[in-house]
Amino acid sequence: MYTINWSMQKIVYATFGALVSFTADVHTAMLGLLICIVVDTITGFIAAPYRGERRESRKLNNLVKKIITYFSAALLLLVVEKLVFPTYLVNEIQLARIAFMVFSMLEVYSCAENARDITGLRIFEIITQLSVRKIQEKTGIDIGAVAKETQGRKK
Repeated sequence: MYTINWSMQKIVYATFGALVSFTADVHTAMLGLLICIVVDTITGFIAAPYRGERRESRKLNNLVKKIITYFSAALLLLVVEKLVFPTYLVNEIQLARIAFMVFSMLEVYSCAENARDITGLRIFEIITQLSVRKIQEKTGIDIGAVAKETQGRKK
């Protein structure tokens, strides 16, 4: 009789290998999003005193929350894309890539806001204003109202 003796290390490698093979078509987007989140966190940490805020460790918890939330949502879309849609649509509709792109652009926008607060340069103010205007034109969503509502919930 043949027995399989799995060590914890083999289980971790097998799980990691399965995850990497499942997400092979979006792994670059995942890495890009992770880099954007880290850069946003670092620039936000630097910008806090310029905004009159304190640097607090609880704000660093947002890093973990962002990573878990963004990656969970995008990977859920990847599962839907791979398992629900017919095979002829899988390469046409790339929901996970779109999700990673949107989340990355949110982080880039946040980095531009942080750079505006750190440097005080007018170019970053223009970039953020143009970004908000473009988002409002394309989606009809008032970013300012959403940001105020989100800030109100945090307090």
